[in-house]
Amino acid sequence: MKAYRLEDPTQTVQADALASRGILSWTVPPDQAQGAALIEQIKREHGYVDEDFVELAPETPNLDTICAKFDKEHFHTEDEVRAVVEGAGIFDVRDEGDQWIRIEVSKGDMIVIPARTFHRFYLTDEKHIRCMRLFANNEGWAPLYREG
Repeated sequence: MKAYRLEDPTQTVQADALASRGILSWTVPPDQAQGAALIEQIKREHGYVDEDFVELAPETPNLDTICAKFDKEHFHTEDEVRAVVEGAGIFDVRDEGDQWIRIEVSKGDMIVIPARTFHRFYLTDEKHIRCMRLFANNEGWAPLYREG
């Protein structure tokens, strides 16, 4: 995972600074048993009860329409939790001064964007990501867009 200020990509943002805003991250071990154990521990500690997988790729029907739902600034009433299994993606999140922090995630990265945190999501130029999603309830969530 790589995080930096969008207005100055040379200004790196460290994991502890993200964590102070509730944005948590882990590196999931490539060993299947160890990776599964870490994910189960995170589920227990944070109250996530459901999971699924989502994949976006160049051959995904209506890919641009799907991506357009997430590239506008929004938040969710539940945490957004992603463990990247393949590919890569980009989360932009607002900091306490309403400035953007860009977080690039790739295979092995797990991230929590806390509930009610304004953010947006983009695919990288490869347009491929496969993620495990974790949820705190079985109902899922929908994006709530920022006005103005």
